[in-house]
Amino acid sequence: MQQTIETAAVTEDSFGRQMSGFKDFYQFSAPTRVIAGRNLIEGVGFEFAKEGAQRVLIVTDEVIRGTGLIDRVQAGVEGGGLEVAGIFDGVPPDSDSAVVIACAEFGHECGADSILAVGGGSVMDTAKTSNVIFIHGGHPREWEGYYGLPRSNDGQGRPEELAPLACIPTTCGTGSEVSFVAVIKDREEHVKFIVADVPMYPRLAILDPESTRTLPRGLVAATGIDAMTHAIEGYVSSEWTPHGDAYALQALRMLRENLQLAVEHPEDESARGNMLIAANLAIQPTSSSAIGIAHSMSHPCGAYFDVPHGVANAINLPWVIEFNAAGGEDIAAKYRDIAELLGVESGGPGEQVGSALAEYVRALVRTLGLPTRLSEVGVPESGIPMLVEGAIGDACTLVNPREPTEEDFTELYRRAL
Repeated sequence: MQQTIETAAVTEDSFGRQMSGFKDFYQFSAPTRVIAGRNLIEGVGFEFAKEGAQRVLIVTDEVIRGTGLIDRVQAGVEGGGLEVAGIFDGVPPDSDSAVVIACAEFGHECGADSILAVGGGSVMDTAKTSNVIFIHGGHPREWEGYYGLPRSNDGQGRPEELAPLACIPTTCGTGSEVSFVAVIKDREEHVKFIVADVPMYPRLAILDPESTRTLPRGLVAATGIDAMTHAIEGYVSSEWTPHGDAYALQALRMLRENLQLAVEHPEDESARGNMLIAANLAIQPTSSSAIGIAHSMSHPCGAYFDVPHGVANAINLPWVIEFNAAGGEDIAAKYRDIAELLGVESGGPGEQVGSALAEYVRALVRTLGLPTRLSEVGVPESGIPMLVEGAIGDACTLVNPREPTEEDFTELYRRAL
C-alpha cells in the first residue's frame, strides 16, 4: 500500500534559522591542519616538515621561554630533522607594529624559511603579520584590512603564498592558530588594526594540554571568556553561516563543561585539552567575518588603556547581549538558542532572554575571579569619548546583528564602567 508522507512547512520557528532558507552568499574556510592530543610537542619537527619547513624561526615571549617549554619545542623541532634558525622572544602582551617588523627582520638575519609560533594570541598574531612582512616587505599598516595581499592575474587570481607557519597555542581563548586574522596595536595612534588574508592561515596547529600546564588561573579564565565571546558573537552575527554555527555551538558545549573546571583544577589535563579545542572551534565563524560589538568595545580598551582583551570581553559581553537581544525577536531567538544550550531560562520576550543570559555570563565571570567593571581595570569615565570613536569605527561593528549608534556605544560604556 502506498503511503503518503505529509511534510510540514519548514519555518524559522519550528526548525531554527539554519533550516529556514538558503543564504544568497557566504564563504567559509578552515584550511589549517589541526593535531590534538597528548605528548605532541616532541613530534613538532616531524609534523612541520610535512608543511615544507626546514629552517625554523621560533616566535614566543620571555615568559613562555622562561617556563622551559621552548627548550622542549626546540628539541621536538630538531628531533624531526629540522634546524632552529633562531628564537625571537621579544613579543609583548599586546604586540605592535615595531615588534612585527623586528621579528621579520630577525627571520631574514638568521636565514629562516618557516615560522613556528609558541604562545598566546599576541605571539601568534605577531608571527602571522611578521610572515607578511617577511615575504612582501613594507609596514604592517600598509597591509591593513581584509584580502589585500598580492595576487596573481592582476590581483584577481590566487594569493601568493607566505612562508610555512605553524602554531602551538599556550592559552585557550584566541583561536588565532586557525584564524586568517591578526590584530596588531599601533601605539602611536592608539588603535588596534587588522591584517587578514587567506595565506595568513597557519598550515599547522598543535593542541597539546602540556602547552597550557603553567598558564595562571587568571589567564585561563580570561582567555576562556574570550573563546566564549567568539562563539556567542559568531552565532548571532549578521554574517552567521550554517558552517560557523556548527562550530560555535559545539564550542559552547565544551566551554560549558570545561571552562570552570580548567580554572579551578589546573591539574585536570583533559579539561585543559578540551579548552584548547573549544577555543579552536569558537574562532571558526570569523572565517566568514561573523563577530560583533563586544569586540568593537574591547579593542579600544586595549589600545588606549592596555586592558587585556579577554578581560575586556568578560566585562563588555553581558551589556552587549542585553543591547542586541532588545533589538528584535529575530535577534533574541539566536540568544534563546544559546541560553537553552547553557541551561539558562529562555522563556519570555527578547529583553528577558537577553537579561537572563547576560546575568549568566556575569555570574560566571565573577566565579572565575575576573573583573566585572571597566573602572576596575583602569578605564576612566573621561576616556569614554575616545573609546566610542574607536568602537564605532571598528570593523566588527559592521557585522553586529543590531546596528549601534554613537549614543548607544556611549551608554554601553557607561553601563560597563
